[in-house]
Amino acid sequence: MSQRGNQPTMEYDETEGNKSEADTATQAEAGTSSADESFLLDDETVLVDTRPTWWGWTGYLTLAGMFVGLGFLLTFVELAAGLLAFVPGVLLVGYVWYQRIYQRYLVTDRRIIVATGMTTRTTNETWVEDVSGLQTKTTSFSRSRGYGTITVSHTVTPSGFGLGGDLQLQGVPNYERVAQMIRRRQSERKGR
Repeated sequence: MSQRGNQPTMEYDETEGNKSEADTATQAEAGTSSADESFLLDDETVLVDTRPTWWGWTGYLTLAGMFVGLGFLLTFVELAAGLLAFVPGVLLVGYVWYQRIYQRYLVTDRRIIVATGMTTRTTNETWVEDVSGLQTKTTSFSRSRGYGTITVSHTVTPSGFGLGGDLQLQGVPNYERVAQMIRRRQSERKGR
């Protein structure tokens, strides 16, 4: 129970009995909880709360591993040269960690939200009923690992998606399930 003004309000999870194992696993894997986020509406239900998958950073992490390995080998020849090669690898790992940890994707019963930042929080969002188009994109590598990119748009042109109205969720784990959930919510919200 929490206090708002002078009136007590009861807080509860409407999806407690309806939460699938996949939703629970997605939230547990991401280590996230959206119960304390100020950008959520009081009566809004979070359906998906996830972060970009580590697999999306494979190229960066491979490059970082090569720098660290080279740095380790060069320390046997000369310490300064080893450290010179080691530092970019550590910086790349730090960059990947920051990009993944401080980016969240939330799909609620009303909105799609991309929240980024550590000390400064930025949110980009769209109302589910305002979505005109939804696009999923994956490569054979990402498809085999179960992640992809979801792009939702307010405008669809004959040549594809319009500029400026797109909200992109990159490296979404279980992207097909998340896209299907957005489609279902959109259909429910538009009453079709």
